[in-house]
Amino acid sequence: MIRYVIKRLVMLVPTILGISLVTFVLINLAVDNPDTAGTATTGSAMGRDTAEELGRAYGLHLPLFVNFYIEDVRTRTRQSIQDLGNPLRRQTEVRSLSRIGGAVLPYLLPELGKLNGVARRAALEALDDIAKEINRTEALSKSGDAYHFWQTYWDTYASDFTPVRAKRLVRRYVRRNDRLALAELRNLGSYCLPQLMAALNESKKADVQMRLVGLLSEITHRDDPVSEYMSPAQRQNVLSRWNEWWHQRYDLYTSFEGIYRISGAVTETRYFRWLNRVVTFDFGVSSRDGRPIRDKILERAPVTLLLSVLALFFAYLVAIPLGVISAAKKGTWFDRITGVVLFVLYSLPTFWVAMLLLKYLGSTGYLDWFPSQGLHSPDFPLNASGFDTFRDVAHHLFLPVLCLSFVSLAMLARYQRVGMLRISEHDFIRVARAKGLAEYQVILRHGLRNGVIPVITLMGLQLPYLISSSVVIERIFGIQGMGAETFDAIRASDYYWLMAVVTVTAVLTMVGILASDVIYALVDPRIMPGRRIGRGR
Repeated sequence: MIRYVIKRLVMLVPTILGISLVTFVLINLAVDNPDTAGTATTGSAMGRDTAEELGRAYGLHLPLFVNFYIEDVRTRTRQSIQDLGNPLRRQTEVRSLSRIGGAVLPYLLPELGKLNGVARRAALEALDDIAKEINRTEALSKSGDAYHFWQTYWDTYASDFTPVRAKRLVRRYVRRNDRLALAELRNLGSYCLPQLMAALNESKKADVQMRLVGLLSEITHRDDPVSEYMSPAQRQNVLSRWNEWWHQRYDLYTSFEGIYRISGAVTETRYFRWLNRVVTFDFGVSSRDGRPIRDKILERAPVTLLLSVLALFFAYLVAIPLGVISAAKKGTWFDRITGVVLFVLYSLPTFWVAMLLLKYLGSTGYLDWFPSQGLHSPDFPLNASGFDTFRDVAHHLFLPVLCLSFVSLAMLARYQRVGMLRISEHDFIRVARAKGLAEYQVILRHGLRNGVIPVITLMGLQLPYLISSSVVIERIFGIQGMGAETFDAIRASDYYWLMAVVTVTAVLTMVGILASDVIYALVDPRIMPGRRIGRGR
């Protein structure tokens, strides 16, 4: 059995790859191309910025599966230098160089003397903006000759623009809050962003994180600070947003060297980035509240899983006995009435039944038997005993579980009935009856083990169905789970959350299929692959 379970777990790996591919396709179908997004605002600067933000958020600036031309700050700057002589591209490239900032200086300034008049003036225009970032505006204005100033500047400070020096300065600033190191980092501008982000991810102290984020905000003009008054959770949310921002833009400030330029043919693609998110369970941050998607899933998923698993358990608990009894009493009034009731239940919309239950049984309805909203009573004490908590939660979950389970119950009961009727026609059932066994022994000992297999097969499909149905049920009953969050995400076009839910649901489907396979083996070991019928092993 253990070998069989391990084998099934190993087989889940290609399935996960398939799931990542499907969700990747969904992302690229759901999100518009950034080029078309930019035209929606008649080519304005804000339209271009919006298009670029959208494109980088979903990796649309990258090729799908293979990247034969890896773009980093070096290749991007060189391409911009070539396009400065093109009147149609000149202003776009000036804006691009200005926005990247100090990271382009090691690749732009050595080429400045090779540019012709028009292209050089465009490059100097971009350098005017970069001078503000690296605190050289006053010196530039006093020089009178911008071209000569930048030539002299690079002859003097070229050795400062190295990753080793930037890393050393960041280390000094982190350890000792060195003001001289801070001034030098400001002079480097965006060139030191890779080292600053690496230090931010490594640091655990709140004061260090606050200083690093303050410098990052100063360089990037991104207003998302860390305050000393923030709770650890709030501080972590800010750091997650900074990491997501860097994940989308690190290639703008990084030069890929060595083996990475070779491996980047695969890693710098849309699919690999999405696969990395699926494997690490890191789906970025929500576009609605800026919180990490992973934290929100870990917060909401237990509620939805509790609701779905209870609904699944209740459906099987009622459906299997009901299907067995209907098969045993085939053609009787009980079988006919049960069939009609099950068909009616199967045809009823879930949301309509939920509204009826709220109207007649809920606290806002006629009978006031069950609560209508949430998982806990508003005045429920925090220090209540475990039994009181269980009773209060069960009281709130009764109606939602009933609404979620009745469709599955109707379907499973019919499958169970058909399975039992099929098994009852086999020879071993006739032999068991011929031996004089009681009818309940024939059904429970010989018939049920084989007749329940079709119902077990559906277990892997029922769990994702229940999770998707919870989108409406949680909204109606005010339960703060994945369903309610998904409903809001659909309205706000929060694609990261939606793709995370698709991935989680697919993984839960695999878990359900794995569970059904294990139950297969427990019910009838002959079903396991490689097991020979009639042998002793």
